Amino acid sequence: MKVLMTPENKRVVINTETDECLYSAPVNPPNTGTAYTTGTDMYRHIARSGKAYYYTHSWSLWQGACDQFTLITEDEAKQMLLEAAGWTGYSELSDFERQRIMEIFPGIFDEDA
Repeated sequence: MKVLMTPENKRVVINTETDECLYSAPVNPPNTGTAYTTGTDMYRHIARSGKAYYYTHSWSLWQGACDQFTLITEDEAKQMLLEAAGWTGYSELSDFERQRIMEIFPGIFDEDA
């Protein structure tokens, strides 16, 4: 459990155990060397008020490195998810992640070109 502050100085109490993970970065899959020893996951927290807050959890498997939690805007969350939708291999969105993202943000992956 961690406390993040909004720009309006409101406290948002986050918990990666109970908050919904919308994107989970790969954690050192087999035969990848050191390619996936750091990553950034994204979570959605629903406050008691019912408002959704989004945050990132940057982590590292390297000794001495500290985890970092950052509150982000809904637009920043959408942008991160759109970027993740273009990744391939171990970093790509899972089918479950993609489906849940489309439920939260209808039309996010629709083509507009």
